[in-house]
Amino acid sequence: MVVKRKGSKVFASLLAVSIAFGSVGFASADTTNGKSSYAHDQKVVARVDANRAIEHIRYLSEEIGTRPGGLDAEKRSADYIAKTLKSYGYDVEYQYFTVPDQYIANVAFADGTSWEMAAAQNGRLSNESVKGQVLYVDGGTNLIDFPASTAGKIVVMPRASTTADYRTQVDNAVKSGAKGVILQSLVGSRGNYGQTFNPSLTTKYDVPVFGAAFIQGEWLKEKAVKGPVEISLTAEHFSNLQSVNVIATKAPKTKTANTKEVILGAHHDSVVGAFGANDNASGVGLMLELARVYKGYNTDKELKFIAFGSEERGLLGSRYYVSQLTEEQKDNIEAVFVPDMVATNYEKAKNLYAMTPDGSTNIVTDSTLAAGARLGNSDILPGTFGSSDHVPFHQAGIPAALFIWMGIDSWDPLVYHIEKVYHTPQDTIADNISTERMQSALDIIGAGLFSTVRKDVPAHNK
Repeated sequence: MVVKRKGSKVFASLLAVSIAFGSVGFASADTTNGKSSYAHDQKVVARVDANRAIEHIRYLSEEIGTRPGGLDAEKRSADYIAKTLKSYGYDVEYQYFTVPDQYIANVAFADGTSWEMAAAQNGRLSNESVKGQVLYVDGGTNLIDFPASTAGKIVVMPRASTTADYRTQVDNAVKSGAKGVILQSLVGSRGNYGQTFNPSLTTKYDVPVFGAAFIQGEWLKEKAVKGPVEISLTAEHFSNLQSVNVIATKAPKTKTANTKEVILGAHHDSVVGAFGANDNASGVGLMLELARVYKGYNTDKELKFIAFGSEERGLLGSRYYVSQLTEEQKDNIEAVFVPDMVATNYEKAKNLYAMTPDGSTNIVTDSTLAAGARLGNSDILPGTFGSSDHVPFHQAGIPAALFIWMGIDSWDPLVYHIEKVYHTPQDTIADNISTERMQSALDIIGAGLFSTVRKDVPAHNK
């Protein structure tokens, strides 16, 4: 998920919940062993399996790893998703679109391990490695911060808070003889660890300059304390890039001129340097697991499962998808469900939110909040959030909502908690995935979506 630092608004409260419950006429919870006894809910909750969804997370985040938009790993992700959907019997197509260049850095260690970072466009970009010993410098805005031993070393520094100051840090390190510079990202205002970044430099340097995630800088610092650490730096400029959306279609049992379309879509890329287990292999895992379960059921609506590319680069995949729709096609889309970060184990992300960009309710929020009520599941709440693939659909007048685990402080609805390891190398299954939260998301979203697309059989309503 891409989150704007400024301009994003988040709002959810007990008042909003009471208003939502009163306005859509939710059925009272009728549950069996904590699950809805409604037949159409049981068709989903009795079959969805969080462990199956997590196996998809495992493949995407561990077998493939980081999946920056437009690069080969993202295409491998698309192929895995397409292969899985085809194995369930769906018709699958690829939708390619152009995306901006990428500047990717690699830090290799003597034991064969390597880390992905982001590279400065005005630093050295070459497959020919630069090798040197790590020197951690706490400071760097003054030349005196660099010891005489800096020459020939690779300097690692916590980046200054302003771009102008970290440019000074880089300049001073190069003047002191550094063979390479790694700027460590900072801890964010909400306590989350900083992600990799492409340092913005106005001066052209003949040494590599990288932007590391906060935790990568900490790891390098810890290694250097224990003894000399030699690393090898390479960087590459990737141009003429294409990203890809993967689209699978489930035809309705009977299609007429009035048949509507419903979309379940999740982005499959990650930011540079992050394995993206929760963001957003979790959303893809949920989508694939629901696709498996839904395949055997008749539906009244045309259902599309879409894996969007390059969400992290500005919602590029979903924006492109919407831009290719005719007005008639837009009018025909009844609902868009967007799971993004639906399995975190972060303790402060206490609820699964159904978010719209302006806080309005629609068929997506109503169906999932009603499903939560039927299931006796109090995890789901309504809210406002404008930074994911639901946004382009909403802007086109199509009912859409984002699903995300989040914590919101009741005393200040603009203070929200996503996760400490958001967009970092620690977004892994081991560090950041909860089986229980994935199961809750599968139950709620799955039941809400199925109530929207299912073939209405009166005798099976309960």
